Amino acid sequence: MKYSSFLLSILFLVGIACSETSVSEEPPMNQSEPAPDFSYTSLDNEQFTLSEMEGKVVYLFFFGANCPHCRDNGPVTENRIHQNFTDNPNFIAVGLDTWNTSAGSVQNFKSATNITYNLLLNARQSLVDYYGNTSDYDRSVVIAADGTIAYQGTQFVNRDIETVVDVIEEELAKF
Repeated sequence: MKYSSFLLSILFLVGIACSETSVSEEPPMNQSEPAPDFSYTSLDNEQFTLSEMEGKVVYLFFFGANCPHCRDNGPVTENRIHQNFTDNPNFIAVGLDTWNTSAGSVQNFKSATNITYNLLLNARQSLVDYYGNTSDYDRSVVIAADGTIAYQGTQFVNRDIETVVDVIEEELAKF
């Protein structure tokens, strides 16, 4: 009897652990909904406000500065997205540190990933605004020029990069 109780306890704990790492229960926002506005300070100590980017296609990379997945996928966002579209005056890429780490940690993240686009500090609230929780990160969002959500990723950046690139191309083709 003790053995079966122990086994049931282990199975219960494994179930809890798996549910903690699963996709969030909150569904992402629907496409074509207005993107929640935000205003944060960048690593370069400049203010960035999303609503001021209306008229541009905006790529958002939700990351945690110390997140291993984010460190692996930061170069993907730099090479496949930012470098691919940086010459287009109607495009901008921005990273949001959703773990609210120090500026030093974000600088280390930037150095480790070779990201050259703006990284914004203390952006955890935007993770809540876009995903309804603080456990989803390493995600991509594309904001259309009209300020609506054109794409909202639900998996790690490297798993939906082709879709993100396609959506950005579609949105930029509207100009």
